Amino acid sequence: MAKKLIAVLLILTIIACSSISIYATEAAETTTTENTEKTGQRIEQLTDEYDEVEAQKEAEKKKKAEEKKKKAEKYKNGLAAYIRKINPNVSKSKSKTLAGLFIKKGDKYDLDPKVLMAIAQGESTFYTNATNPYGYKGLMQTSDSLARSYGYSPSSLYKAEISIEVGAKYLKQMKKTYKTYSKALSAYAYGPGAVKAGRFSYSYANRALGYRDNMTKYLKRNHYI
Repeated sequence: MAKKLIAVLLILTIIACSSISIYATEAAETTTTENTEKTGQRIEQLTDEYDEVEAQKEAEKKKKAEEKKKKAEKYKNGLAAYIRKINPNVSKSKSKTLAGLFIKKGDKYDLDPKVLMAIAQGESTFYTNATNPYGYKGLMQTSDSLARSYGYSPSSLYKAEISIEVGAKYLKQMKKTYKTYSKALSAYAYGPGAVKAGRFSYSYANRALGYRDNMTKYLKRNHYI
């Protein structure tokens, strides 16, 4: 009788343990499934948040690029308006072309485009076909020999882009040598030898830099900058 009772108790214990094991397995599977679902939801949420942040960054980047473009266009329009103010014979389309070239060459040679414009204002009053009695040609009034040294024909100096290119390249060389605009502009006008020897006047440079100051005031006064 005792043996039979022990056997029954043992069977009940085995059944109870099996039930606990089955319940624990089911609970673990349920927990794992819930955790997987939660992880998936979190990943999806983080992905959406990341996409939203990236979209905002892209929108801000695009907005800044558009603002920069508008600002640059406004600046160019201001320089073009100044050219027409100095020389009303220059058409609106041509003045915008010239302004764009001054900006382009200024960027290329790390020069203030207003300084290049100041040279053109003083030398030719923005007439592309200007020629002086000594044979200097174009907007920037440069010599035939300088044009040839840069690989251009003298007649090409009547083309605005070539004239500004030659003038800008030469001014850059002078500025690299003499550091300041005052001396570089003096070398542009009187030659590097005169500046090196100290036989020159700052009058040309002062006039050109005065023109630059007038341009800046004009741009500010008319809300171009």
